[in-house]
Amino acid sequence: MKAKIAFIALAMAVTAPAWAADPVGDLSKITGLSERKVQMIVGNRTAFAEYPYTYDRALEKFVAAIGEDNYDRLMDGEAVALHDAKGNEYIVQIGEALEAHNAL
Repeated sequence: MKAKIAFIALAMAVTAPAWAADPVGDLSKITGLSERKVQMIVGNRTAFAEYPYTYDRALEKFVAAIGEDNYDRLMDGEAVALHDAKGNEYIVQIGEALEAHNAL
């Protein structure tokens, strides 16, 4: 019985990244911006009422947090490895995952 529970726990730990992929949430943790501002930067920015006032400042903070090269690669749809302030690594890729997040 204990082996069965250990196997289930191991299987859940191994598959966690597959069902926990949230690029907007991960980018929010890494950059310190709200999920709403991250969506404004990587998605359709004109859908946000605050766009004309906060986009430039949020973009500067976003690029400063992840680096200009990583920003360019991310916006080109490539997967990028990023680290938060605690040293946790996140593999982030926007595109289809962002579209799924926006559909919620």
